[in-house]
Formats: sequence, C-alpha cells, structure tokens
Amino acid sequence: MFGEIKKIINNPSRIIYGLERRGLMDWLGDESYLKLIYRLTFRRKLNLHKAEAYTEKLAWYKLHWRYDLAKICTDKLMVRDYVREKIGQKYLIECYGSWDSFDDIDFAALPDAFVLKATNGTGDVVICRNKAELDIDKARAVINKYSKRQIATKTREWAYYGLPHKILAERYIAGQDGRAIKDYKFLCFHGEPRIVLVCSERDIEVKFDFFDLNWNHIPVSTEADNNPDIERPEHLDEMIEVSRRLSGDFPHVRVDLYDEGGRVYFGELTFYHAGGTRRFIPDDWDFKIGEFFDLSRIPAEQLV
Repeated sequence: MFGEIKKIINNPSRIIYGLERRGLMDWLGDESYLKLIYRLTFRRKLNLHKAEAYTEKLAWYKLHWRYDLAKICTDKLMVRDYVREKIGQKYLIECYGSWDSFDDIDFAALPDAFVLKATNGTGDVVICRNKAELDIDKARAVINKYSKRQIATKTREWAYYGLPHKILAERYIAGQDGRAIKDYKFLCFHGEPRIVLVCSERDIEVKFDFFDLNWNHIPVSTEADNNPDIERPEHLDEMIEVSRRLSGDFPHVRVDLYDEGGRVYFGELTFYHAGGTRRFIPDDWDFKIGEFFDLSRIPAEQLV
C-alpha cells in the first residue's frame, strides 16, 4: 500500500494513466495530453517549439513524424520480414507460431520453454521456463492487456495506433550464467548508434546502465539501480553494425538486441524510448542525449 503511494508521489502521471485506462482522458487531444504528462513527470513545461531535451524531442516526434514503415517495424510480427531483408534470417529468434486470440494457442504443440508476446504492445510478455508450471489465466491477462485498449492511447505513440492484436510465440533463450539474458538497447540517431542501454537482472530487480560505444560507463540512471561492472559483450562490434543497418531508414529508433550463446539476436525496434516519459538522473543527460537528435534532418515528406 505505502509502496504504491510512494510511486504515485514520485510520478503523479500514474493518476492520469489510471484515468486513461478507463477512457476518461480520450477527450484530450494528443498535444495537450502529452504536455500534461510531461509536466507531471519532469516537473517542467514541454517545449515543442524549441525542443532541446531528448524527451521533448520524442514528444515532438510523436506528434509530427509519420512514416508507414515505422508501423510495420513496431509490430513484433511484421518487423521480422524487415529484419530478414536488412540483416538476414540468422538474427531472428525462432518463431513457433502466431495467433489472433490467446484461446487459439495450442499449448500442447509448444515446447516446455517459450516466450509469448503481444504483437501490438509493450511489456506484455510471458516468459515460460516450464510449461507444467504456467498459470494460463495469468498469462492470458498479461497478453490481453492491450487487446481492447491500445498502448497508443496511454502514451500517444503514433506508430502503435491501429496495429492488430496478435500473439507471437518465440524460443526461450536462457542465459549462460543461469540468469535472465541482458537486453542491449542501442539508441540510434540518423542511422548511427550513439549510446547503449543495458537492462540486466530482470529476474531479480532490473538494473539500467548506459555505456558509450567504447564501453565506458555513463554516469546516468533512469529511476533504477545501476550495475556498472557489466562486462563488454562478446559481440559488441557486431551489434553496433547490426544497429547501424537496422536504423538507417529512420531519424531515430532504439534497436534492441541480445548477445547470448555465442551469437547476436534481434529483439525489437522502438521509436519512442520508454514512451518518452522516463526521467534521466542527473537531468542534464536528457539534454546531452537530445543533442544527437536533429529534428531538422527529418525528411519533409515524413512530417505533418
């Protein structure tokens, strides 16, 4: 109880999200909604006319950037064709099947360990390490989180609007150290990876760490503990090149990869890191990262 109250005090935008889930914020236009969420989250006004902070530019990106390829690459099923064309099949995690409804899934045909993902959401993932212990009802609730009300209505992320709700089953990749595998998230701007965010210890209490491309730890956090002693991944150079190839068609995208079992795997493409609502501590890093994102370089035909 006190933990939830503390979360609301630290991030009062949770109140707005609670209203949004009930459809009580639908009357508010995208720009006004984003300004409200931004003010509550960052304790400052959202400057859209002269955006300087990275999070300000993400809000501007939501409102003004329109590129149909982004919708294809946001969909976790459709993006597989794009990745296959750009970097090859070998980077894709094995897919066991896709379904229009959770109740259509033939669990008997799935292996003992697998991962379920909703193709049109974020965070709605079920990791099953032992099928005999899977709580079907709990899994259904997670996967159907955005089956009726899309994530786009919560974060006003244009690329998610109108995406069909499907379920994807992929191979479960176990960490060699017995822990959850690390996410390597490359923030790419105008076709160049600039910063790596590493998410580790997801199975315990997630840690977020930023590194430059030479694997120097960057002294910034995003409301989570750090784990600065993470070793340089074996295939860092390959992941940098993969990120460069996958980001070349976009002004800005986050390329999520894994480096496990002696090879690199593709995770997903995300155009609005953390929905544009995660604070950087210290705050000046929001502006330093924003320097990489030159809104004036976005092609005019992709803007509204």
